[in-house]
Amino acid sequence: MSQAENAAIVKRGSKAIRIRHGGSEIFATSVLVFLAAVVIFPLIMPFMFVFKTQLEFSYHPWAWPKAIMWDNFINSWNAVRIDQGLKNTFLVSIGAIIATLPPSALAGYIFARYKSKVTEFAFYAIMVGFFVPAQMVLIPLYKMEVGWKLNDTLYGLFLPMAAFGIPFWSLIYRSFFANLPNELSEAARIDGAGHGGTFFRIMLPLANPATILALILVFIGAWSDYLLSLILLASQKNFTMQLRVASYLTAYGADRMPKYASAAVISAAPTVILYIIGHRWIIKGTLAGAVKE
Repeated sequence: MSQAENAAIVKRGSKAIRIRHGGSEIFATSVLVFLAAVVIFPLIMPFMFVFKTQLEFSYHPWAWPKAIMWDNFINSWNAVRIDQGLKNTFLVSIGAIIATLPPSALAGYIFARYKSKVTEFAFYAIMVGFFVPAQMVLIPLYKMEVGWKLNDTLYGLFLPMAAFGIPFWSLIYRSFFANLPNELSEAARIDGAGHGGTFFRIMLPLANPATILALILVFIGAWSDYLLSLILLASQKNFTMQLRVASYLTAYGADRMPKYASAAVISAAPTVILYIIGHRWIIKGTLAGAVKE
Protein backbone atom coordinates (compact mmCIF):
# COMPACT_ATOMS: atom_id res chain seq x y z
CA MET A 1 0.00 0.00 0.00
CA SER A 2 1.42 3.37 -1.00
CA GLN A 3 2.00 6.33 1.29
CA ALA A 4 -0.78 8.26 -0.45
CA GLU A 5 -3.28 5.49 0.30
CA ASN A 6 -2.13 5.30 3.92
CA ALA A 7 -2.47 9.07 4.26
CA ALA A 8 -5.97 8.92 2.77
CA ILE A 9 -7.01 6.17 5.23
CA VAL A 10 -5.60 8.14 8.19
CA LYS A 11 -7.36 11.28 6.99
CA ARG A 12 -10.71 9.50 6.69
CA GLY A 13 -10.26 7.93 10.13
CA SER A 14 -9.42 11.26 11.78
CA LYS A 15 -12.40 12.87 10.04
CA ALA A 16 -14.73 10.15 11.34
CA ILE A 17 -13.32 10.62 14.86
CA ARG A 18 -13.89 14.38 14.65
CA ILE A 19 -17.47 13.82 13.47
CA ARG A 20 -18.18 11.44 16.36
CA HIS A 21 -16.47 13.75 18.84
CA GLY A 22 -18.35 16.73 17.47
CA GLY A 23 -21.65 14.86 17.72
CA SER A 24 -21.01 13.95 21.35
CA GLU A 25 -20.11 17.57 22.14
CA ILE A 26 -23.32 18.82 20.53
CA PHE A 27 -25.37 16.30 22.52
CA ALA A 28 -23.64 17.15 25.81
CA THR A 29 -24.02 20.88 25.16
CA SER A 30 -27.72 20.45 24.36
CA VAL A 31 -28.31 18.53 27.58
CA LEU A 32 -26.46 21.16 29.63
CA VAL A 33 -28.39 24.01 27.98
CA PHE A 34 -31.67 22.23 28.72
CA LEU A 35 -30.73 21.65 32.38
CA ALA A 36 -29.59 25.29 32.70
CA ALA A 37 -32.93 26.44 31.28
CA VAL A 38 -34.79 24.26 33.79
CA VAL A 39 -32.87 25.91 36.64
CA ILE A 40 -32.98 29.48 35.32
CA PHE A 41 -36.64 29.58 34.24
CA PRO A 42 -38.09 29.55 37.81
CA LEU A 43 -35.79 32.48 38.62
CA ILE A 44 -36.92 34.49 35.61
CA MET A 45 -40.62 33.62 35.77
CA PRO A 46 -41.54 35.92 38.72
CA PHE A 47 -40.16 38.91 36.83
CA MET A 48 -42.77 38.29 34.12
CA PHE A 49 -45.48 38.99 36.74
CA VAL A 50 -43.95 41.29 39.30
CA PHE A 51 -44.08 44.55 37.32
CA LYS A 52 -47.59 44.08 35.88
CA THR A 53 -50.95 45.36 36.96
CA GLN A 54 -53.52 42.78 37.92
CA LEU A 55 -55.49 43.51 34.74
CA GLU A 56 -52.42 43.12 32.54
CA PHE A 57 -51.59 39.82 34.21
CA SER A 58 -55.15 38.56 33.66
CA TYR A 59 -55.06 39.21 29.90
CA HIS A 60 -51.36 38.66 29.12
CA PRO A 61 -49.83 36.54 31.89
CA TRP A 62 -46.82 35.28 29.89
CA ALA A 63 -45.95 38.51 28.10
CA TRP A 64 -43.27 40.90 29.29
CA PRO A 65 -44.71 43.88 31.23
CA LYS A 66 -45.43 47.03 29.26
CA ALA A 67 -44.51 49.29 32.19
CA ILE A 68 -42.60 48.94 35.45
CA MET A 69 -44.99 48.83 38.43
CA TRP A 70 -42.85 49.36 41.52
CA ASP A 71 -46.00 49.74 43.61
CA ASN A 72 -46.35 45.96 43.68
CA PHE A 73 -43.31 45.72 45.97
CA ILE A 74 -44.72 48.34 48.35
CA ASN A 75 -48.17 46.75 48.40
CA SER A 76 -46.81 43.25 48.96
CA TRP A 77 -44.47 44.52 51.69
CA ASN A 78 -47.47 45.88 53.60
CA ALA A 79 -49.86 43.02 52.79
CA VAL A 80 -47.50 40.17 53.64
CA ARG A 81 -45.77 41.99 56.54
CA ILE A 82 -42.44 41.23 54.97
CA ASP A 83 -40.54 43.21 57.60
CA GLN A 84 -41.66 40.82 60.36
CA GLY A 85 -41.05 37.82 58.13
CA LEU A 86 -37.51 38.95 57.29
CA LYS A 87 -36.75 39.51 60.97
CA ASN A 88 -38.03 36.07 62.02
CA THR A 89 -36.26 34.29 59.17
CA PHE A 90 -33.00 36.10 59.86
CA LEU A 91 -33.14 35.13 63.55
CA VAL A 92 -33.86 31.50 62.65
CA SER A 93 -30.99 31.42 60.14
CA ILE A 94 -28.49 32.93 62.59
CA GLY A 95 -29.68 30.59 65.32
CA ALA A 96 -29.26 27.59 63.01
CA ILE A 97 -25.67 28.67 62.25
CA ILE A 98 -24.81 29.14 65.94
CA ALA A 99 -26.37 25.81 66.90
CA THR A 100 -24.84 23.85 64.01
CA LEU A 101 -21.28 25.00 63.36
CA PRO A 102 -19.58 24.83 66.82
CA PRO A 103 -20.72 21.27 67.72
CA SER A 104 -20.04 20.07 64.17
CA ALA A 105 -16.51 21.49 64.18
CA LEU A 106 -15.72 20.03 67.61
CA ALA A 107 -17.17 16.63 66.72
CA GLY A 108 -15.35 16.54 63.40
CA TYR A 109 -12.04 17.41 65.09
CA ILE A 110 -12.46 14.70 67.75
CA PHE A 111 -13.46 12.07 65.20
CA ALA A 112 -10.47 12.94 62.99
CA ARG A 113 -7.71 13.37 65.60
CA TYR A 114 -8.68 11.12 68.51
CA LYS A 115 -9.49 7.85 66.81
CA SER A 116 -10.49 4.96 69.04
CA LYS A 117 -13.24 2.39 69.23
CA VAL A 118 -15.35 4.80 71.26
CA THR A 119 -15.00 7.73 68.86
CA GLU A 120 -15.55 5.49 65.82
CA PHE A 121 -18.74 4.12 67.39
CA ALA A 122 -19.90 7.64 68.23
CA PHE A 123 -19.14 8.79 64.69
CA TYR A 124 -21.19 6.07 63.04
CA ALA A 125 -23.96 6.55 65.60
CA ILE A 126 -24.17 10.23 64.62
CA MET A 127 -24.04 9.31 60.94
CA VAL A 128 -27.26 7.34 61.41
CA GLY A 129 -29.02 10.68 61.74
CA PHE A 130 -27.73 11.67 58.33
CA PHE A 131 -29.81 8.92 56.72
CA VAL A 132 -33.03 9.78 58.56
CA PRO A 133 -35.12 12.28 56.55
CA ALA A 134 -36.99 14.93 58.46
CA GLN A 135 -40.33 13.74 57.07
CA MET A 136 -40.00 10.46 58.99
CA VAL A 137 -39.78 12.09 62.41
CA LEU A 138 -42.17 15.04 62.09
CA ILE A 139 -44.84 13.53 64.35
CA PRO A 140 -42.52 12.55 67.24
CA LEU A 141 -40.65 15.84 66.79
CA TYR A 142 -43.85 17.83 67.12
CA LYS A 143 -44.95 15.84 70.17
CA MET A 144 -41.54 16.34 71.77
CA GLU A 145 -41.64 20.09 71.17
CA VAL A 146 -45.15 20.33 72.60
CA GLY A 147 -44.01 18.38 75.67
CA TRP A 148 -41.03 20.68 76.15
CA LYS A 149 -43.06 23.78 75.22
CA LEU A 150 -40.77 24.58 72.31
CA ASN A 151 -43.45 24.60 69.64
CA ASP A 152 -44.39 27.92 68.04
CA THR A 153 -41.06 29.49 69.00
CA LEU A 154 -38.15 30.52 66.82
CA TYR A 155 -35.58 28.60 68.87
CA GLY A 156 -37.86 25.58 68.71
CA LEU A 157 -37.50 25.85 64.93
CA PHE A 158 -33.75 26.31 64.49
CA LEU A 159 -32.78 23.67 67.07
CA PRO A 160 -34.27 20.81 64.97
CA MET A 161 -32.60 22.34 61.90
CA ALA A 162 -29.28 22.10 63.71
CA ALA A 163 -30.01 18.53 64.81
CA PHE A 164 -30.62 17.49 61.20
CA GLY A 165 -27.54 19.35 59.97
CA ILE A 166 -24.92 18.33 62.55
CA PRO A 167 -24.32 14.79 61.17
CA PHE A 168 -23.52 16.07 57.69
CA TRP A 169 -21.28 18.93 58.80
CA SER A 170 -19.49 16.70 61.31
CA LEU A 171 -18.59 14.48 58.37
CA ILE A 172 -17.35 17.49 56.36
CA TYR A 173 -15.22 18.80 59.24
CA ARG A 174 -13.87 15.31 59.90
CA SER A 175 -12.68 15.14 56.30
CA PHE A 176 -10.95 18.53 56.59
CA PHE A 177 -9.22 17.85 59.90
CA ALA A 178 -8.15 14.35 58.85
CA ASN A 179 -6.26 15.80 55.89
CA LEU A 180 -4.32 18.37 57.94
CA PRO A 181 -0.72 17.36 58.74
CA ASN A 182 -0.21 15.76 62.16
CA GLU A 183 3.01 17.76 62.52
CA LEU A 184 0.96 20.91 63.14
CA SER A 185 -0.75 19.56 66.25
CA GLU A 186 2.50 17.97 67.46
CA ALA A 187 4.33 21.28 67.10
CA ALA A 188 1.56 23.03 69.02
CA ARG A 189 1.84 20.54 71.88
CA ILE A 190 5.62 20.98 71.99
CA ASP A 191 5.04 24.74 72.33
CA GLY A 192 2.79 24.07 75.31
CA ALA A 193 -0.64 24.34 73.71
CA GLY A 194 -3.32 22.13 75.21
CA HIS A 195 -6.12 20.37 73.36
CA GLY A 196 -8.28 23.50 73.33
CA GLY A 197 -5.44 25.77 72.23
CA THR A 198 -4.46 23.39 69.45
CA PHE A 199 -8.02 23.27 68.18
CA PHE A 200 -8.96 26.96 68.41
CA ARG A 201 -5.59 28.52 67.51
CA ILE A 202 -4.20 26.06 64.96
CA MET A 203 -6.70 23.62 63.51
CA LEU A 204 -9.92 25.61 63.31
CA PRO A 205 -8.39 28.55 61.38
CA LEU A 206 -7.00 26.07 58.85
CA ALA A 207 -10.53 24.73 58.32
CA ASN A 208 -11.86 28.12 57.21
CA PRO A 209 -13.03 26.75 53.83
CA ALA A 210 -15.26 24.25 55.64
CA THR A 211 -16.50 26.91 58.05
CA ILE A 212 -17.42 29.37 55.31
CA LEU A 213 -19.05 26.61 53.27
CA ALA A 214 -21.11 25.53 56.29
CA LEU A 215 -22.03 29.11 57.17
CA ILE A 216 -23.35 29.88 53.68
CA LEU A 217 -25.22 26.62 53.12
CA VAL A 218 -26.72 26.44 56.62
CA PHE A 219 -27.96 30.03 56.25
CA ILE A 220 -29.47 29.31 52.83
CA GLY A 221 -31.07 26.08 54.06
CA ALA A 222 -32.60 27.73 57.13
CA TRP A 223 -33.79 30.75 55.14
CA SER A 224 -35.45 28.54 52.51
CA ASP A 225 -37.06 26.09 54.96
CA TYR A 226 -40.79 25.60 54.62
CA LEU A 227 -41.65 22.13 55.95
CA LEU A 228 -40.39 22.49 59.53
CA SER A 229 -41.75 26.05 59.74
CA LEU A 230 -45.18 24.84 58.61
CA ILE A 231 -45.27 22.07 61.24
CA LEU A 232 -43.70 23.84 64.22
CA LEU A 233 -45.01 27.42 63.90
CA ALA A 234 -48.63 28.37 64.51
CA SER A 235 -48.92 32.09 65.27
CA GLN A 236 -48.65 34.77 62.60
CA LYS A 237 -46.13 36.78 64.62
CA ASN A 238 -43.58 33.93 64.35
CA PHE A 239 -44.13 33.14 60.68
CA THR A 240 -41.01 33.09 58.54
CA MET A 241 -40.87 34.57 55.05
CA GLN A 242 -41.75 31.29 53.37
CA LEU A 243 -44.87 30.85 55.49
CA ARG A 244 -45.98 34.44 54.99
CA VAL A 245 -45.65 34.26 51.23
CA ALA A 246 -47.35 30.85 51.10
CA SER A 247 -50.24 31.98 53.35
CA TYR A 248 -50.74 35.04 51.13
CA LEU A 249 -50.98 32.81 48.06
CA THR A 250 -53.39 30.48 49.88
CA ALA A 251 -55.61 33.39 50.87
CA TYR A 252 -55.81 35.12 47.47
CA GLY A 253 -54.61 32.53 44.95
CA ALA A 254 -53.76 33.84 41.50
CA ASP A 255 -56.00 36.88 41.99
CA ARG A 256 -53.05 38.79 43.46
CA MET A 257 -50.26 37.18 41.44
CA PRO A 258 -48.19 40.37 40.82
CA LYS A 259 -48.09 41.07 44.57
CA TYR A 260 -47.32 37.42 45.32
CA ALA A 261 -44.51 37.42 42.75
CA SER A 262 -42.99 40.56 44.25
CA ALA A 263 -43.12 39.02 47.73
CA ALA A 264 -41.46 35.86 46.37
CA VAL A 265 -38.70 37.95 44.77
CA ILE A 266 -38.05 39.77 48.06
CA SER A 267 -38.04 36.46 49.92
CA ALA A 268 -35.51 34.85 47.57
CA ALA A 269 -33.26 37.91 47.17
CA PRO A 270 -31.06 37.38 50.31
CA THR A 271 -30.16 33.79 49.42
CA VAL A 272 -29.51 34.63 45.76
CA ILE A 273 -27.27 37.56 46.75
CA LEU A 274 -25.45 35.44 49.32
CA TYR A 275 -24.84 32.70 46.78
CA ILE A 276 -23.56 35.19 44.19
CA ILE A 277 -21.14 36.64 46.74
CA GLY A 278 -20.01 33.31 48.20
CA HIS A 279 -20.20 30.86 45.30
CA ARG A 280 -16.41 30.83 45.02
CA TRP A 281 -16.13 29.83 48.65
CA ILE A 282 -18.73 27.12 48.12
CA ILE A 283 -16.74 25.64 45.24
CA LYS A 284 -13.45 26.02 47.11
CA GLY A 285 -14.81 24.40 50.26
CA THR A 286 -16.44 21.55 48.36
CA LEU A 287 -13.25 20.76 46.44
CA ALA A 288 -11.08 21.03 49.54
CA GLY A 289 -13.34 18.59 51.39
CA ALA A 290 -13.29 16.10 48.54
CA VAL A 291 -9.71 14.94 49.25
CA LYS A 292 -9.63 11.36 50.44
CA GLU A 293 -8.36 10.59 53.90
